[in-house]
Amino acid sequence: MNDWPLLDKYGLTPVPQRFYWLLLVLLRPYLSWVLVLTLPAQQKDLLKLFYPQQQDFLMACLIALPVLLVVVALTQRSDKRSAAWRPVWRVSQPLLLLCCSADLIYTLYDLPTDAILDAPWRLVSVVALGLCLFWLVRSSTLPIIFREWPEPVIKK
Repeated sequence: MNDWPLLDKYGLTPVPQRFYWLLLVLLRPYLSWVLVLTLPAQQKDLLKLFYPQQQDFLMACLIALPVLLVVVALTQRSDKRSAAWRPVWRVSQPLLLLCCSADLIYTLYDLPTDAILDAPWRLVSVVALGLCLFWLVRSSTLPIIFREWPEPVIKK
């Protein structure tokens, strides 16, 4: 069997689907914010279901802010894009690890004592963050992906 992974059209190791799920978990404050902005005015209190205090939402957005840089660097990972995002891409794994750890710690800190009875859906984020953190630490593919950056195509 061939041990080499299939390469994408830029000659790079393709980003696994789990990476996109990781980004969704870490960007959940921004995604919930967009969701609330698209709802009718009568249902604007949906954000309070996940973030009871406004401070909780602002802190979650602040923790997830560096992940937005990783998303932008991911979009620039092609042969015709700017190499200025290469340094951001190279430090993305430690950055994601830091954000995921901080998010998990803050989520556990902010979890009410009776969450299993009153808000069991908040436990889903704790489990998801734990799985994401485990994958970030144990993945053998992620270090390879974060080392690669396409070389620009020189037109002759």
